[in-house]
Amino acid sequence: MTQMTSVAVDRTGRARISRLSSIHMRDIIPCLSLLIVLGIFVVLIPGRFATLQNMKLLLLQSAITMTVGFGMTFVIVAGSIDLSVGSVVALTAMIGGSVVVATNPFLGLVASVVAGVACGLVNGAAFAYLRVPSFVVTLGMLQAARGLTTVYSHGFPISMPDSTYFFGAWPGIMVIALIVFVITSVVYRYTILGEYVRAIGGDETVARLSGTPIALYKMLPFLISGALAGLGGFMMAARLGVASPTVGVGYELDVIASVVLGGTPLTGGTGRIYGTILGAIIMSAIGNGLVILGIPSEWQLVVKGLILVVAVFVSFEREKVGNIK
Repeated sequence: MTQMTSVAVDRTGRARISRLSSIHMRDIIPCLSLLIVLGIFVVLIPGRFATLQNMKLLLLQSAITMTVGFGMTFVIVAGSIDLSVGSVVALTAMIGGSVVVATNPFLGLVASVVAGVACGLVNGAAFAYLRVPSFVVTLGMLQAARGLTTVYSHGFPISMPDSTYFFGAWPGIMVIALIVFVITSVVYRYTILGEYVRAIGGDETVARLSGTPIALYKMLPFLISGALAGLGGFMMAARLGVASPTVGVGYELDVIASVVLGGTPLTGGTGRIYGTILGAIIMSAIGNGLVILGIPSEWQLVVKGLILVVAVFVSFEREKVGNIK
């Protein structure tokens, strides 16, 4: 009996050490990856990449990705996925742009966020209450939102007035991203919502038995993701100076990759809001460096796809493979 107890304790100890080691590696890998990416491009194109102006451009490019990525982090920590954010960004940008032209920037921003919340509500309700897998629901929203964008815009872009300059230029765009970071960090770490989201992503059965309102807290991450996609859509339109029905195609890849590169595994249960900042900067640095090197856009997509696969492989918690949704 004593020997069996000793073996059990030993196994428990090894499992605890393995978990701590895994958590420690997820803290190190995002920082290490960022240093490696920046180092490679500094060596290859020092005169064009390692400049103050280009570093400022990197932050501008990553601000929108990290803003949308903060919402995606909640969804992935809950053990789900949102493939619709690229199309939602485009739809909310068009809606916000049209409202700005007719009224003012504040109402345009509100319209974009409300439209994003509506998309998130559809995603979350279908997933949580109708029990349609999040992959299928958000894939459908990806197509539906893109179609609605074309219908709403009739295929024509909308020029954004100068009054929206703050939302898309330095330093306003970074101020917005940092405010969202602070709010989402507090919600994730110090509220019941964050606690329940982590519990559901960690083990939904245990969370249900402990009295967690599963359906509600499986839906709320999609509302957050939709709201921040709406905010990101307005920021993107302001930055480009135009709300176009063609923006955001494939953007969900950049957002998901940023979250995973930041140390949030697709298996859910754990994640880092601040890591999404590092992941967004990594993705922007890669895109920026490849453009400077003159790599064709189709090969840039190949590189980003491979990076996502590698990031998932590194962060994947294989003992939880049965919980992927």
